[in-house]
Amino acid sequence: MARYEEIARDLRERITQGVYPPGSALPLMRDIAAEYGVSDITVRKAWGVLTREGLIESRRRAGTFVREHPDRLRLLVRNRQIERDQLGYYSGPEVQHWRAIPWPEGDTTRVTTAAVPADVADALDASAGTELTVRRRIVGDPDVDTHRQLADSWLASWVIEELPQLTGSTGPGGMYDRLEEWAKRPLEWREEASARMPAPDEAEALNMPTTGVPLLRVIRVTYFPKQGKKPSRIVEVQDIRMSSALFAVGYPLPRGASAKWPVQPATSDYYQVSEEDQEAEE
Repeated sequence: MARYEEIARDLRERITQGVYPPGSALPLMRDIAAEYGVSDITVRKAWGVLTREGLIESRRRAGTFVREHPDRLRLLVRNRQIERDQLGYYSGPEVQHWRAIPWPEGDTTRVTTAAVPADVADALDASAGTELTVRRRIVGDPDVDTHRQLADSWLASWVIEELPQLTGSTGPGGMYDRLEEWAKRPLEWREEASARMPAPDEAEALNMPTTGVPLLRVIRVTYFPKQGKKPSRIVEVQDIRMSSALFAVGYPLPRGASAKWPVQPATSDYYQVSEEDQEAEE
C-alpha cells in the first residue's frame, strides 16, 4: 500500500468513527506529514482521495474540513409511490409541497428537442441519439434551497403526434392528466435507481458540490398497461437526478408468487444443498 493510501485510510477511519466529526478541521498538512514522516506532496495525494470520496473539502485560507455529510439517519428518504391531490399526481408524500423552480431565464419548464441519452432511448425503444421532445424542470422545496431535483421528461415520438399540446403548457393536472384523458385509461409507472457523478451544470442547478458527491438518479418509465386488445405502450421516460448526500429512495418490496403466505417450511441448508438442486430450484 502506498503511503498516501495508508494516510487516507487512517483519516477515513477517524472521520467515520467521529474522531473528526462533520464540520471539524483536520490537522494541518505539515502536522500530518510529520506524523507519518512523509512530504507535503504525499499528504496532498491523501487529501485528493478523501476529497473525491466526498469526505473532506478545502476552504480557501481556512484549511481542510470534514464535509457536512449526513449519515443514513439524516437523509430524507423519498418513498417512491404515486400520490394525488387537487393539483395532480406527485411522487411520494415527502414532496407534496415541492414546486417547480424557475430556470435563470424565468421559465419553469424548458421544452426542447434533443438527442435522447442511450439508456433512456433503450427504454423508449428508440435509437440512441434520436431527436425527441424533452420537458426539463427543476423541482424543489420552496423553503430549503438545497432540496431540489432535476427532472427531464422524454416523450415518445408517437405521443407528440397524438398530443402536440404537450410541447407547450399542459394545463391543470399536467401532462399525465392530458394523457389519461386522451387514452381514457390509467397510466402506470415503474422505476430503477442508480448513481453517477454530476456534470458541472447539474451540480450548479442542484446547489451541490462539483466533486465528492454522486447524483442519485431515478429513471421512471410511464406507460399504459395492456388492456384487452390494446397493447402496453410506453409514453414517457423521466430522468430524475438529486444529491445522494441529501436523499435516499425507498420502495415497497412486494411478495412474489413463490413467497405467498403462508409459506412452506424450509427443507434444506443453503450451504449443503447441491449445485444440481440449486439449478433445479432456479
